[in-house]
Amino acid sequence: MLEKGKISPMQAAMVLYPVIMSTAMVMGPSIMAKRALQDMWLTPVWASIAGLLAVWLAFQLHSRYPNMSVIEQSVQIVGTVPGKIIGLFYVYILLQINGFTVREYAEFIAFFLQETPLTVVSAVFVMVCAFAAYGGIEVIGRAGQFFFPFMVVPFLVMILLVMKDMEPQNILPFMENGLLPTLRAAVLPQGWFSEVFLLSFFLPSVSSEQKAKRVLILMLCSCVLTMVIANLTTLFLMGDSSIAMLFPLMDIARYISVASFFENLESGVMAILVIGVFIKVSIFYYATALAVAQWLQLSDYRVTVIPIGWMTVLFSFWGIANFSTVSEWNNLTIPFYLAFSFVIIPAVLLLLSVVFQRRSSAKRGEAG
Repeated sequence: MLEKGKISPMQAAMVLYPVIMSTAMVMGPSIMAKRALQDMWLTPVWASIAGLLAVWLAFQLHSRYPNMSVIEQSVQIVGTVPGKIIGLFYVYILLQINGFTVREYAEFIAFFLQETPLTVVSAVFVMVCAFAAYGGIEVIGRAGQFFFPFMVVPFLVMILLVMKDMEPQNILPFMENGLLPTLRAAVLPQGWFSEVFLLSFFLPSVSSEQKAKRVLILMLCSCVLTMVIANLTTLFLMGDSSIAMLFPLMDIARYISVASFFENLESGVMAILVIGVFIKVSIFYYATALAVAQWLQLSDYRVTVIPIGWMTVLFSFWGIANFSTVSEWNNLTIPFYLAFSFVIIPAVLLLLSVVFQRRSSAKRGEAG
């Protein structure tokens, strides 16, 4: 094992929660509203199936090949050459997704720091995440545990402050266009949920695997509940206009006004996004460094941290010309990247492992 650190199941959950929710809170409601309209609150329920499947696959592969990530498991299952090809594909995907996440963050920050170049925002942010990745899974786990309340509490406070202005009748007519629109709207959030398969890279470092299963299922349920609340709040406040909003949670923050004193809480939304994306980019950064080290069979993953940081900044601009390209990737490319990488490939690897194991057992039975 390249990583000697240990984290608790609760820390693992507090790391994976922002991986799923960092952008889902801020951008998710408008994306889901465009396809599901007033039924968008149902969308996270269907999307969470991908997350449950990803957790199950991670634990099943880990039980068969303990103390290994999917990079090493693929070599054990399909052999050296095919396994190395799969490992290289994972390195590319991790870099691509992390670079895209950094670009999303930079574009969001650019709304507030309009004179600051995107390259500066991306490079400085990646440099901060590099310290967490270099520190290892224990540092990331403790950071996730420390920052978790600062991500959740501002969200809950904003919901409480706008409850008096909500119009629940905006949810009607219920299921006007049937179930299909809610399923179509689940395409993007299922990608966010499938990212929980990153668990494969640090599951050997989790102190109690049995407890981790229960805690992670609870974490997924919390993500579903948070998304449903965010979608309902947007719908009840903004109605049909939520479709045209870029960052609905930001508009909700601007909507808040208590006694003409407690208002304009955009900083709360900034805290949610910055903290969530920091944890998400750090864990992707760590997983990429670990994947490269395992793929190259290095003795220490830390030697790859600086080169990967440089490549992450490069990937945040490679092929992404502007914010409209970010939106296109979000709707057309990223969900399929995530589902293919974190659900389909692990499912195929698990299936092949079962088939090969049964064949091996049958041959030993015939020989006996």
